[in-house]
Amino acid sequence: MPKRDKRLVSYNMSRIKGKNTSIEKILRHALTQAGYRYRVNDPSLPGHPDIVFKKAKIAIFCDGDFFHGYDFPKIDAQLKTNKEFWEKKILTNQERDRKEDQELVEMGYLVLHFWEHEIRNDLGKVVSTIEDTLYRRNQEKEEEEGEEETEI
Repeated sequence: MPKRDKRLVSYNMSRIKGKNTSIEKILRHALTQAGYRYRVNDPSLPGHPDIVFKKAKIAIFCDGDFFHGYDFPKIDAQLKTNKEFWEKKILTNQERDRKEDQELVEMGYLVLHFWEHEIRNDLGKVVSTIEDTLYRRNQEKEEEEGEEETEI
C-alpha cells in the first residue's frame, strides 16, 4: 500500500467537525418535523450536548461510530496506520464521555446517547425513544408538582 501524504491526511482530519455533523442534522431535522423545540450544543452543560431539552432535563449526544468506539475490537483490528494514537484517542473519548455523563446526571439530567448507525439506519426508532423519554419525564415532573401542591 502506498504511503499516505501527511499533508493530505492532515487536511482530511481538519475537515472532521465536532458539531453540526450530518448525524446531528438528520436527528434535529426529524425532531423539528415532529414539532419539538430544543437547544443545540448548550455551552452551559458539561460536554455541550448535541441536543438539550432544558425543561425535561434531557441531554442527547449523537456519537460517531469510529470516534466514540462502537464495536471497538472491530475498529481496533481494522486500524492500519497510527494504531496507538487512535486506540488512545478513542479510549480517551469514551472516558471523557463517561465523566461528562456523570456530571450531567449529578445536575439532574437524563443522558441519552445514540450511535451514528442507529440514527442513519433506524431514525424512526431513535425519535420514538426520545418521544417516549420526553413523555415519561414530563409525567414525572407533573407528578412532583402535584405532590408539592398537596403539601401546602
